[in-house]
Amino acid sequence: MPKVKVPETPKERLELAKRYLENAKEILKKAGIDRKVGEYIDLKYVSEASGTAYLASLEALKALFLWEGLIDSKDLRKKLKRVDMYDSLLRKVIRIGKDRDLLIRLFDNVYSLLHIGGYYRELRSKKAIDDGFEKVERIIRIVEKHINGRH
Repeated sequence: MPKVKVPETPKERLELAKRYLENAKEILKKAGIDRKVGEYIDLKYVSEASGTAYLASLEALKALFLWEGLIDSKDLRKKLKRVDMYDSLLRKVIRIGKDRDLLIRLFDNVYSLLHIGGYYRELRSKKAIDDGFEKVERIIRIVEKHINGRH
C-alpha cells in the first residue's frame, strides 16, 4: 500500500487549503438555488460544502502556524484538536501585524457561518453561505500573502 503524503510545509498546507475550497465550491454547485427565497435547495450538499470549506480555513491557519514557527508539522494533529486551540495560536501570531486581528474575525465568522450554521444547523441562506465562502477565500489570500512574502 502506498504511503499517504502528509503536507509538512506551510506551502503544502496552503495548497491543501486551496484544494479543499475548490472541492467545496464544486459540491455547493450541486445544491441548487431557489432564487425566490435566496436559499440553497439540497441540504446534503450545503452541509458537505460548508464542512469542506471550513476545513480549508483550518488548513490555511495550519500553514500560518507552521510558517510562524508556533507549531511543528508533527504536532499538528496532537495540538490542534479543538477550535479554541486554533484561536489561541492565532492570537500568538506576530509576524503579520494587523492582519492577525482580521484573521481572528474572519475565522470566527467562518466558524459560525459554515461550521455551525451550514454544517450543523441546516443553514441554507445563499447569502450567508456565500459570505462564509468569501471569508475562507480572504483567509487563504492573507495567509498566502505572508507565506510568499508579499506584505
